[in-house]
Amino acid sequence: MNAGAALALYVMGAVTVLVLVLAVTPLGARGRRVPEVLALLGLAATVAIAVAQWGERQTAFSGELRVDRFGLLLAILIVIAAGATILLSWGEPAAAGRRPEFTGLVLAAATGMMLTVMSGDLVTLFIGIELLSVSLYVLCAIEVARGQSLESGLKYLITGAIGTALLIYGFALLYGVTGTTSLEGISARLGAVGSPAPEPLFIAAIVLVVVALGFKASTVPFHMWTPDVYQGAPTPVTTFMATGTKTAVMGAFLLVFTGATHQASGDWRVVIGAVAAITMVVGNIGALLQDNIKRMLGWSSIAQAGYLLIGVAVGTLAGTESVIYYLFAYVAMTLAAFAIVILREREVENGDHVEALAGYGRARPWAGVVMTLAMLCLAGFPPLAGFVGKFLLFGSAVDADMTWLAIVGAVASVVSVVYYLRVVIVMWAPPPGGRHEVRRLGVPRAVAGVAIAAGVAVIALAIWAQPVLDVCADAARALMIP
Repeated sequence: MNAGAALALYVMGAVTVLVLVLAVTPLGARGRRVPEVLALLGLAATVAIAVAQWGERQTAFSGELRVDRFGLLLAILIVIAAGATILLSWGEPAAAGRRPEFTGLVLAAATGMMLTVMSGDLVTLFIGIELLSVSLYVLCAIEVARGQSLESGLKYLITGAIGTALLIYGFALLYGVTGTTSLEGISARLGAVGSPAPEPLFIAAIVLVVVALGFKASTVPFHMWTPDVYQGAPTPVTTFMATGTKTAVMGAFLLVFTGATHQASGDWRVVIGAVAAITMVVGNIGALLQDNIKRMLGWSSIAQAGYLLIGVAVGTLAGTESVIYYLFAYVAMTLAAFAIVILREREVENGDHVEALAGYGRARPWAGVVMTLAMLCLAGFPPLAGFVGKFLLFGSAVDADMTWLAIVGAVASVVSVVYYLRVVIVMWAPPPGGRHEVRRLGVPRAVAGVAIAAGVAVIALAIWAQPVLDVCADAARALMIP
């Protein structure tokens, strides 16, 4: 059983339950911050356990869990995203009056994300994806007094249910082809037969899994829910969806394709490559038309999913390494961008519109610098981490004889410069009337801390790219099933 290997998941599960129990416990005025503090302590303990477990792969519960450098590294990134979300929610209307429920659901979603990236079996992988999905359905609709929040939760629930049905059907067909749900077992069976038999059944399984995970990752043509849900959900929840969910689902893509079915990569490389190409193009074109910055970042996240899928499509060690590195860069720049949006939302009405940022860089220079770094990094400007990540992704495609995919990615990145630079220009341009509309109520320290830390991370990931890449390479090697 080796149950001790799952200690990080135990801690997350225990803290989740404890925080949710606080929802029915009278806390009083002095105890109103107890859920958040308890959650942050639990997240810190989880990171410490993950660092202590860094080493050779362990399996638990007869192979249902794989505790290796790949899962642990992505788990750490998920925990960082969850901690940032909790900090960004301090003072948020969606969390006011229901802090234990909000915080507990964030922890539950993070637990599901960790379970997803540490899965050693299709069944465990499915449970992890469902745990994160159900928690996010409720989080999207948690601001019950606001119609847009309820609408976003309903839309996410409906599209998520479709993705769930397709995913379980795809896993069932994959089990039918290989006779096992173990990821290592699937790899061994495909390697033994050379080509899966019957081949049409295997192709059907691959298509269904790609479609299902595409719903979760917001890839085209399974993306239409994303802008509406991103706009309607409370902004801290949108931030968590854009960072934690993307990390978990890309981890699932890598586990299933680069890990378990890499022996049959000839059957799925072109399929995933085509999805990546159309996702990059449609995502960037859609973002050009947006005036709401949350919708713009929603379309941007669609395009970013396409960039990440390049590393999955190539199916190589270099591709996996580049995906993991880019996930770190993506989480940092997305946290920075959404933190500034949250800050502006608390100062003015309709603060999530691009026009609300007019002259904001002049009024709050530090916020303008952070948002500028985030936008330039998302666009892939050198020498920031976004440029390093895209360079690695495009380079892995060229090395794998998928140069066409790198070309599409480069052209799509050029298109993205238009709407990213638009935000930068608006931030620093004089506002209409020459007045800076800033309510001097004080900057929330938690929000400012997340924004500044994310901005620093965008630079640090580029300056110390090689040490980070060495860690990512270790994680990528751990993924490759012998």
